[in-house]
Amino acid sequence: MTTSTIPHSGDFMRLFARTPMTGAALRIANTLAGYISYDGKFRGAPCGFAAFTMKELQTITGISDRSIRSALDELAHLFGLTIERRHHDRHLFTFSKVHGADVNAVRGEGLSPAENADISYEKRVTGSPPPPSLYTRTKSNNDTPSSIQILDWAGSVYQTPFAAIIEDAKKGTEAAGMDTQFLWKGFHMLNVRHDRAIAPLSWLVAFVRKAKPTFQHKPKAPVPAAPPTACTDPVQLMARPAPFANRAFHESDLRRAIGPDAYEQRVAAIQSTYNAPRFAAQLAVHGQAVREGTIDR
Repeated sequence: MTTSTIPHSGDFMRLFARTPMTGAALRIANTLAGYISYDGKFRGAPCGFAAFTMKELQTITGISDRSIRSALDELAHLFGLTIERRHHDRHLFTFSKVHGADVNAVRGEGLSPAENADISYEKRVTGSPPPPSLYTRTKSNNDTPSSIQILDWAGSVYQTPFAAIIEDAKKGTEAAGMDTQFLWKGFHMLNVRHDRAIAPLSWLVAFVRKAKPTFQHKPKAPVPAAPPTACTDPVQLMARPAPFANRAFHESDLRRAIGPDAYEQRVAAIQSTYNAPRFAAQLAVHGQAVREGTIDR
């Protein structure tokens, strides 16, 4: 390790997380900070520099060449990113406003970066290729800011680059049917309530995915059915003690117990008294016999 004042990669990334910038610039900045050479040998870069070609940056981040160049301009303005352009070799990147690397500690006596790098073939910026990209190309807008300025009055979300992000984040969630502008205002109100002036873009995505509709359609309770009308027919009331399914057994048992003539007399009496059909009168006779204990149910 060198004794220079180069911050660790974590220091770089914490600084980047606190600084508002576009998503593409944040991704490029984190990539460069992760490949800073601290011993003057990593990937062939001098101490305090990261070595990449533009093609390697495009491969490892999954960002288009045009977005990479815009991001590098943005980082140059924010952190003093400088690029030493080299022919056929990787470019050298360093953040001049973030640290003051003692580059001469590992590069020789007072030589400039360009002079020292061209001393011999072994000193040229070479090294192993970058690992496979952790990112894939998506339809997301790489120029979207990585943080959101919280205002008391949210304004129209469709005048910001965040409308598409909200609509994409709410797909497949309980917020899928909620209005995009409503979610945008709710996000601002939540952060204003907690006195936040800036919120990371990831908070907006999390807010949308966890949002639930305030008003939900509840199924109407089924209307209770009207209670059945009480039976007042005396013939049906007399037949209730004898189950209808056992009527054939009831008839044979009762005929055997009281005789066929007595059975017919009872049926005829019910018919004449209540003006009932024979079948209903038979069931009434069976019910009376069960109630009296003459036959079983």
